[in-house]
Amino acid sequence: MSCFRLSAVLRGHNSDVRAVLQPDPSFALTASRDGSTKIWKQKNQNPPIYEADELSHGTQFKTCLTYLPPSKEYPDGLVVCAGQDTLIEARQPATTAEQNADAMMVGHSNQVCSLATSERGDFIVSGSWDSTAKVWSVGKWEVELDLPSHTATVWAVLAYDRETIVTGCADRAIRVFTTSGKQLVSFDGKEVVRALAKVEGHPTGAQIASASNDGVIRLWTLDGRPVAELHGHESFIYSLTVLPTGEIVSSGEDRSIRVWQGTECIQVITLPAISVWSVSASPNGDIIAGSSDKIARIFTREKARMADAATIAEFDEAVQSSALPKQQVGEINTTDLPGSDFLTRKSGTKEGQTAIIKDESGQPTVYQWSMSQQTWVKVGQLVDSAASSNKVMHNGKEYDYVFDVDIEDGKPALKLPFNATQNPYEAATKFLQDNELPISYLEETANFIIKNSQGASLGQQQPTGADPWGTENRYRPGEVQQSTYVPPAPTETGARSTLPQKEYLPIVLGKPSAALGQITKLNAAASSQALSQSELDAISTLVNTLDKHSFQSKPSIPSSVVEPALGPLLKIISTWEPLKSRLAALDLFRFTAAATADFPVPEDDSLAALFQSPIFSAENIQANNKLAMIGYRCFSNLLYGSDTGRVVAQVYADDVIRYMQTGSNFVNSDTDVSFAVSLTTLALNMALLIISEKTDQSERQATQLIELLVRVLSNFPVVNHAGSNPLAQTTEPAYRALMALGTVIYGFKTSADVKKAAKSLYGVDRVLGQEGLKGKKYCDEPRFKRVVGEISRVLK
Repeated sequence: MSCFRLSAVLRGHNSDVRAVLQPDPSFALTASRDGSTKIWKQKNQNPPIYEADELSHGTQFKTCLTYLPPSKEYPDGLVVCAGQDTLIEARQPATTAEQNADAMMVGHSNQVCSLATSERGDFIVSGSWDSTAKVWSVGKWEVELDLPSHTATVWAVLAYDRETIVTGCADRAIRVFTTSGKQLVSFDGKEVVRALAKVEGHPTGAQIASASNDGVIRLWTLDGRPVAELHGHESFIYSLTVLPTGEIVSSGEDRSIRVWQGTECIQVITLPAISVWSVSASPNGDIIAGSSDKIARIFTREKARMADAATIAEFDEAVQSSALPKQQVGEINTTDLPGSDFLTRKSGTKEGQTAIIKDESGQPTVYQWSMSQQTWVKVGQLVDSAASSNKVMHNGKEYDYVFDVDIEDGKPALKLPFNATQNPYEAATKFLQDNELPISYLEETANFIIKNSQGASLGQQQPTGADPWGTENRYRPGEVQQSTYVPPAPTETGARSTLPQKEYLPIVLGKPSAALGQITKLNAAASSQALSQSELDAISTLVNTLDKHSFQSKPSIPSSVVEPALGPLLKIISTWEPLKSRLAALDLFRFTAAATADFPVPEDDSLAALFQSPIFSAENIQANNKLAMIGYRCFSNLLYGSDTGRVVAQVYADDVIRYMQTGSNFVNSDTDVSFAVSLTTLALNMALLIISEKTDQSERQATQLIELLVRVLSNFPVVNHAGSNPLAQTTEPAYRALMALGTVIYGFKTSADVKKAAKSLYGVDRVLGQEGLKGKKYCDEPRFKRVVGEISRVLK
């Protein structure tokens, strides 16, 4: 059978193309980290040329796509996309980004990373970083059911047939369910499962294929019996698809697309990119692929659909000129490499076999053997690391970069070493495993490495500039990375509104077990206020439960586990001296509040110890802001965790606002980022509480919140100013404060008193304009520009 050659090149995204589809030869779909989803319509057949229209845009990554086939209600079908903002949207192919989506599905609490639809188009399946897989009813656009038992990111979902759904998870399990939600079988996928595909009529008798981080494709029957393994990829495999011929196609972190016939790799297509994120088969047998060089490409076996000679030559040249770090291929003695005559003297023995020779100029050059062409194909040149001239020592070894990773406040940062020649995902995986951190941080840790390691792009040096994570390259897992996409300015009608905030936000970074050790240590010196052994045992039981809880999933710890430990924790929070000895108990309280499904409210008034604590005084904040910072997180997590927690917070709402007012005086260019994020997250959650649970006090509390938010926003420094400290380099605290301000104003847009206070007494217009966010360059970010526009329209 003939080999695949380039058919078309789809250029137009500003960042990695993460998902691709070609449901029909006449159009293709792409979704990108730049926040956009595009439809590419074929304008010319020979050679194939496509033009793009923008279906959807947002300020956060788009990561996955699926397509609902044409129906009576939607004769052109529906494009379904999702990503970092947790929303799943469905749109008709003829719509534009400025129009409202046909449906918005809300239910996930973290990034959606996988989508699939049934052949009949009656249901959609989604998988997420929140450790859940959900089935959605088409037409109702609501969650029909949750597929149980997942304990980590659900990287892959497969609507196998009318009755069967298969999921692949970071906990290594492959699970098979009925469409009613009954789990039929769960079996070990041998590694983190990143992709799934249905295989029919396969010569091995397999029914499903899975792909993993170890670079292996595994074939299985539906009952979990292993059938075969396909070896050839040299790194992570991200995507699988199946051609109409039954051949499997895979792509991954080794720059390659591989075509498999039976158990044999019959073609390797090398791309001039680091990551080939997604591949999908077209009904006509073509392949579309999206990669980290911001491009989607279509490949075909049909001569009539191949690109013109100039386009193919440009692609071949890009592959051949790719720069491959020497360390990527292991230790080699460049002086002993054969010359170019090797390419005519020796033939390869299998598709994709690699040979390194010394070309005429003496440069080590990499070739791959093509079985179909029976020749060696140049795929790049070996180069030294882009950052090798400025090595950093760590544990006796040299690295191009050693990043700081903040996991727990008050603890030294963990070190993340990385060489520009490494696979960012392998480095991230090793770091998480070495430090016993959740694998759910893998994607954002790898993204951080890619963003901040300037030699990570093949053949290209990343532009230098302000470090978005702080002047020390400090990274905090859980902080959201923003899209590079710049959407059009929002219009009066048709654009999806960002306001008001709709979900409470938790702050759950850290390890509960660390707090237990501190409490045990300090208890010996607590004299008359020391805890009894039974009280320590109750806290220990709670900590053991918290350590097993996935904070990426919904609060689920029962109140029966929390109740025995709550009294001892509140005893520490209210009585232990000096004040700093209360920090560990506060930390455990904030974990508990975020993880408890029905927070137990004591019958006595012991909770007042938290809501009326001296830790929030101006004197204590100035001396040591960590106590107040953890206190703010306790309040935030109470609002996030449960209805009972929100009832308690509402009772003490005036106290909480007063403490935030005190803290707002200390948010400025000298404030550490953690304190600023804690305060502004609480402000955002309180804004949502005030507009959701309105009381006789709500309007007064709203104006108080507006006043303190204007103060906070006024004190933020100019963003990305050269030499500025980390607070000026991260815009997240300012964005959360802006969202809190917008939520309050939006929630009381019918209140003349609140709007008057916002416009006249507290100078909202000034803080949004040239004297404030616009003049300080915050509105250079699309997310700020959008929210500022929405607030301004409400105030008109």
